[in-house]
Amino acid sequence: MRDSLLSLTLGELRSEVSRFFQFGRDYDGLPSREKADVDACVRRGLRQYLSPPPLAGEAEGHSWTFLRPTGTVTTADGTATYAMPNDFGGIVGSITHQSSSDGAYRPIEVTSMSALRAKKQSQNLSSGRPEIAAIDPVVTAAGAVSYPTRFQLTLWPTPDAAYTLEFQYIANIEDITTRGPETPLPGGQQHGETLIASCLAIGESMTENNRFQYMQIFMQRLAASVSLDRRLQMPANFGQNADNSDGIYRVRRTSSRVNYTT
Repeated sequence: MRDSLLSLTLGELRSEVSRFFQFGRDYDGLPSREKADVDACVRRGLRQYLSPPPLAGEAEGHSWTFLRPTGTVTTADGTATYAMPNDFGGIVGSITHQSSSDGAYRPIEVTSMSALRAKKQSQNLSSGRPEIAAIDPVVTAAGAVSYPTRFQLTLWPTPDAAYTLEFQYIANIEDITTRGPETPLPGGQQHGETLIASCLAIGESMTENNRFQYMQIFMQRLAASVSLDRRLQMPANFGQNADNSDGIYRVRRTSSRVNYTT
């Protein structure tokens, strides 16, 4: 089921890419070789869209809010290591206790596995309320990293009770070309045109005519999408302007809050 009447679907994206390659709009009627070209372009365009290049004047690519879900882990007495979600691709910030029923506990600091081992070695505390955490890839019995890569969370000290922990993480997206044509694509209707432009920019690089016209369009659409996504993260109120930076001697009789208008 579509999540919005204007959300971009896999079928619509395939149709746009197929038309760009001059295969026609009927993806289902294409030969297998042409279908493979369309899906390769869709996968590459989706990867470029999800991990975009930096905008002009910026050092890093944008991290999308729709790729930052919230995950939870419930600990068990005597167990230090827990599996992270299958789509886990990296943690954002610290780990916190989900509810006040767990008490007024400080956030759990995320550190490296080597730092956690050093802490464990230097401290006599073997169990208790977790204070630090580390994330590392799951290793198979043969000693190799499992593929596709899965991650696990290790806590120190080893939990002495059931604690419900909450964290925000960067999600990996599954291969959408294995799903049905009505599958809605990441980002919703706000970013649909950006994803189309990304795929057509990849399609342009796959042809002999490398004019990079659609790469320019993609970067323009990307700037608009990033601006929209950042406004979703920005608070409407920045709090009290207590330093009187807008006038030391002014007597303020109205509210000193600073608002941001989208």
